[in-house]
Amino acid sequence: MRNDRADTTQRRKRALDLALRVGILVALVGLARPAIAQDVRVQVERGPYYVGAGFEVQVIAKDFEEEPTPEIVVGATTGGQLRYEGVSPSTSTSISIINGKLSRVHEVTFVYRYRFTGTEEGKGGIPEFRVEQAGVARTTRPFDVDVVGVPVTDRVAIAIDMPEGPIFVGQKIPIEVEFRIDRQTQRDLMSYQLHVPLFEDPTLRFLDQPSPEDDTHLEIQTNAGTLRLSALSAETRERGREVLVLRAKRTMIPLSTGDLRIGAPKAFITQGAGFRRDVFNQRRATSTEKFMATGTPLRLEVAEVPREGRPASFAGAVGSGFSLEVDADRSVVQLGEPIMLSLHLRGDGDLSSASLPPLDAEGLLDSDQFRLPEEPPPGLVDDKGKHFDVTLRVLDASVREIPALEYSWFDAETRRFETTRSRPIALSVGAAEIIGADAVMRGEAASAEGNASAKATDESTLPPAEGVARSSRMSLSGANLAVDRDLDRLLRVRTTRQPDWIATLPLYAAGLGFLGMAAVLARRSAADPQVLARKAAYRRAQQAIQTAGAPSKNGAGEAGGAAALGRVLRELLAELPDEAGAELDALIAECDTLRFAPEASGAQGAGVPLALQERARRMIDERLRSIDDVGEDA
Repeated sequence: MRNDRADTTQRRKRALDLALRVGILVALVGLARPAIAQDVRVQVERGPYYVGAGFEVQVIAKDFEEEPTPEIVVGATTGGQLRYEGVSPSTSTSISIINGKLSRVHEVTFVYRYRFTGTEEGKGGIPEFRVEQAGVARTTRPFDVDVVGVPVTDRVAIAIDMPEGPIFVGQKIPIEVEFRIDRQTQRDLMSYQLHVPLFEDPTLRFLDQPSPEDDTHLEIQTNAGTLRLSALSAETRERGREVLVLRAKRTMIPLSTGDLRIGAPKAFITQGAGFRRDVFNQRRATSTEKFMATGTPLRLEVAEVPREGRPASFAGAVGSGFSLEVDADRSVVQLGEPIMLSLHLRGDGDLSSASLPPLDAEGLLDSDQFRLPEEPPPGLVDDKGKHFDVTLRVLDASVREIPALEYSWFDAETRRFETTRSRPIALSVGAAEIIGADAVMRGEAASAEGNASAKATDESTLPPAEGVARSSRMSLSGANLAVDRDLDRLLRVRTTRQPDWIATLPLYAAGLGFLGMAAVLARRSAADPQVLARKAAYRRAQQAIQTAGAPSKNGAGEAGGAAALGRVLRELLAELPDEAGAELDALIAECDTLRFAPEASGAQGAGVPLALQERARRMIDERLRSIDDVGEDA
């Protein structure tokens, strides 16, 4: 009895030990996935393979990671078309115990599906496939399949109708695809496929615009999928047979020069050979036959637009009937203020490739009169044409208009360059004022008590009428240049003797002051002259803003001082045109609004609104700090 208990206890220990070992093994298998090499192979649907009849090609990639989906690169295809149809990922996990050993298998498989359609009898080339993920790549080998030819029939036909060359880059060329099928063949037709190599050429671009007269569609197979074109159907009679004719129109645009040799278009049909009636009395084919028809190969000579006689205002437009309209957002400006031009280009041509010529080219704008962008802006194509936005600034106060702008194009029909011109836009340009030293010091001089000469000088330097230029002059209102002729006063000697340290201390202070001034002058001499000029201009503007913010003395207040503040900012912009920006333009625009609407600014000598004056002062201070930071870095 005791021995039985001992045996039972021993068996329990062995079972517990086995369960513990199995649990540890399962955990280790789950944590450590065995290293399995990735594998890629190609699987092709069974033949026979006929010309014009597609068959499935699968690329099977195994043991890659689940995320991200591996990328696949396809090599060159010969003798047919290979169309991508999608990818199907799948995962599976299995655990098995064999002879007490536990194994766990986790498989990840990606199946890429393609359809190959042979377009020529003979060898059809299945390309190599390269699958890549996280630096790991596997490549298959290319191989050939035998493509069986099918009989040629005259009951269907396909052709491409296009004008004779040469043609030019950017030219819009109308083409037409025509598919003809016998009515009897159409009655027994099971399916059809059209292949047009012209539509696969990467140096050509095509536009489609359905016509209201179109009443059907024409489907053409391409590497990118099925191209469904709007078409017009018509009935005709040829050699005693009724024929259905489908015509689809497209617009072709060459993108580069060259001599293109393009394969012939082909049509493949599958036709029922024997028929019977089903239980619903429907006509069903009991067997099928395959036929094909081949069109004429194409040769295109794409030439460059002639360089001889090319106008300076030509920018790649090819077509006919172009026009250019120009609008400006303002016609009354101060010198240096921005003007937004909107240019609208219209015409019968490829507007996507048409751009603006350099704006300082002959027949456009004078760079001495206008500040122009360095590069012509990109345009936006819409239903009404192509739209360009250009920002420019007037540099010459004598400018009275935006002149008529030229735009040239090449007419491929007449083989000549044509030019159109926009309408000129009248401008009223006010000259910018230059602030003199007397205007900057006017506020301080006016606040000095008992200084009549300073007050008289201040009254004489009030700003003139808007738009009148004034030369700067130095104000000496605070200087006393009188010569003292009293000899007793000049030779007077102090009788009270002061302690020596009282006389010595100012001398030391003066010496230290001269040393500091010398250091400042040395630093200024080493600084960039352009930086110093910018800083000086901002300093003058900083002081002028304080003066402009003071209430007016005539009650009107020039719209509460807004006109004076606007002049200060315009003068700064005229002196430093590179400092132009949205913030400065917005301040000037707000000053103009207040100037012409006194009731909105609190006139009656109330001065500039504090918020507006603070924004202007803060902008000047920030730009001065940025200049100082640049100087310290230098």
